[in-house]
Amino acid sequence: MAALLDRGAPKDAGIFEAALRLGIAQLFFLPERGDHSAIHLAVETAKSDEKAKHYAALMNGVLRNAQRRREAFDLPEASLLPGWLATRWRENFGEAALAAMIGALIDGPALDLTVRPDGIERVKLMGGQHIIGDTWRLPRPPKPVFELPGYAEGEWWVQDASAAIPARLLRVEPFHAVADLCAAPGGKTAQLALAGGAVSAIDTSTDRLARLAGNLQRVHLDARVKPVVGDAIAFGHDGEFDRVLLDAPCTATGIFRRHPEVIWHRKAADIAPRAALQSRLLDNAARIVRKGGVIVYAVCSLEKEEGEEQASRFLALHDDFTAVPVEAEELSGWTAPVTDEGNLRTLPGMALPNGVEGTLDGFFAARFLRLA
Repeated sequence: MAALLDRGAPKDAGIFEAALRLGIAQLFFLPERGDHSAIHLAVETAKSDEKAKHYAALMNGVLRNAQRRREAFDLPEASLLPGWLATRWRENFGEAALAAMIGALIDGPALDLTVRPDGIERVKLMGGQHIIGDTWRLPRPPKPVFELPGYAEGEWWVQDASAAIPARLLRVEPFHAVADLCAAPGGKTAQLALAGGAVSAIDTSTDRLARLAGNLQRVHLDARVKPVVGDAIAFGHDGEFDRVLLDAPCTATGIFRRHPEVIWHRKAADIAPRAALQSRLLDNAARIVRKGGVIVYAVCSLEKEEGEEQASRFLALHDDFTAVPVEAEELSGWTAPVTDEGNLRTLPGMALPNGVEGTLDGFFAARFLRLA
């Protein structure tokens, strides 16, 4: 932008700079959408704003200049990520994985559904592709989700393929007493209830729990769930539950395909406080699960302090627990997300099984069995 605007972006120009950034991004990173589209959309966006509309001609000129000079600019795809995160991910996962993550960001998210048995045929008719378990992927629909067949009937709910795995790893059976810590908005809660568990869904926010209750009512699983307003750090009695799912608060860096703004709002200093909170939540999960019970810990983070290192810390501090490795058979034979330590690690850019196109969010999950 400095090379294209000698005097910089005009002052008091409303959304001009934001629209220009989007136009440049589309020109450079989404060429299949067409140059005309990038320029037209940016100009029309400027015209829609009371302050920016006075600079619509400037917008057109700057973007046409960018189009002509495109080859002169060196904008590596890694510039789509904050530098500190690109460096971390390159070091932790390798250059090829980083390139795949950037590709996932450019491609954007798909629409994944967790489907009840009575909804499978309808999802097939919509062109759904089976991924694993009860997760299906739809082509990007031409209408809002709530207008799709089966939504009103509660035959499915929207849930990324990676987000649906941790609840399955808990292996809930009918009549298990299950604690779903940090439960809202309720996708995993619905999975646990559908498996037959008697679920206590804990969240600190009454508003989020109200949303959870509405979601469960739509999919006809509200009768199996008890929403509880409470602090997951102190909730529950010793040995009260057969199963505990902790989908912990985290930096959420793994969901950047769907929420690219998240990674631009994060700093390296954000990681340690969240990891400390996760440790406290895990310690309480250890207290409330009974002997022979299982904890699944999960985060939608790509940061090892919140994932791999958190699992190692837990086992080092709790000698009455042992790790229960994730098995490829639990993932319909899909081996890619299973780490050498037996944990689950999905990465944006990771190829899906069964030849399904696209990828999934970044998640980490570990499973622990209480021995005594």
